[in-house]
Amino acid sequence: MGQDSHREFERIAKEYDRGRSAENVEFWVDKAAKLADVREGSLVLDLGCGTGIYALEIAVQTSASICGLDPVPSMLREARAKSRDFSLFAAVAEFIPIRPGVFDCIFASQVWHHIRDRQGAADECFKVMRPGGAMVIRTISHEQLRGKTVFRYFPEILPHQLDVYPSREDFDSYFGTAGFASTEHIGYNFERYQEASELIEVAEKKLWSMFRPISLAGLERGVAELRRHEEEHPGEPIRNDETITLVVARKREITTK
Repeated sequence: MGQDSHREFERIAKEYDRGRSAENVEFWVDKAAKLADVREGSLVLDLGCGTGIYALEIAVQTSASICGLDPVPSMLREARAKSRDFSLFAAVAEFIPIRPGVFDCIFASQVWHHIRDRQGAADECFKVMRPGGAMVIRTISHEQLRGKTVFRYFPEILPHQLDVYPSREDFDSYFGTAGFASTEHIGYNFERYQEASELIEVAEKKLWSMFRPISLAGLERGVAELRRHEEEHPGEPIRNDETITLVVARKREITTK
C-alpha cells in the first residue's frame, strides 16, 4: 500500500463502514466459508481486515479462530472496538509475521488492488497457509468493472480502476507462480439499489478508494448528475448492482504413501 492510500485510510477510518453499508457481508462470508471449508477449529486470516467487518462475521458464522491483518492503525482501532474476540496485528501482505503453514483459510475483501508487490503477497500467503488450505479473494473482474453504474456518473475513474485491479490472468499468474495447485474464478451479480444521496456522500467523502484519483471537475460533474436524478426522480433509488468475483486459490494437500 502506498503512503497516499495509507493516509486516506487513516482519514476515513471512523466513516469507513458507511461506505460498505450496502454490502451483503453475511452472503459473502457464507460463500467464502463453504468454498474454503471453514468451520469451528479452523484458523482464518482476514488479510487487509480494515475495520473488522468481515472478520467479525466470519467468527459469528463459523466459530473459527480469526486473525486480522492491516497496515493502518486507525482501521485496527475501529476493528478492536467491535470485538476483542479475534487477534489483530499491523502488517502488510508482502511481509506476514506468522510462521509457515498455519492458516486453513486466508480471506481478502477488496484488498488485492491496494497491494504494491502482489507476487510477493501471493508468495507470503502460500508460505503461511497449511497444505490443503484455500485463499478466497473478493474482488471485481475487469468485465464487471466496465458494467458498473458508478462509472456512468464518474467515467473519469474507470481507466484507473482497470489499471489497478488485477485481471483474471494476473491472479492466475500470481498464485501459479507462488505454488498454489489451482485458481478458480466465480462471478456473482446481484440486483441492488442505492439512494442518490448515499452515492453522493460516498463520492464527496471518498469513502471508496476509486474516488481518490478523480479530478475536482470530474467529481463535481458526477455529483451534479446524481443531484439531477434526485430532483427529476424523487424517492427513486438508482440501480447499482453488486458485481463481485471470488478468486479461490488452493494449496495442494501433502499426501503420504
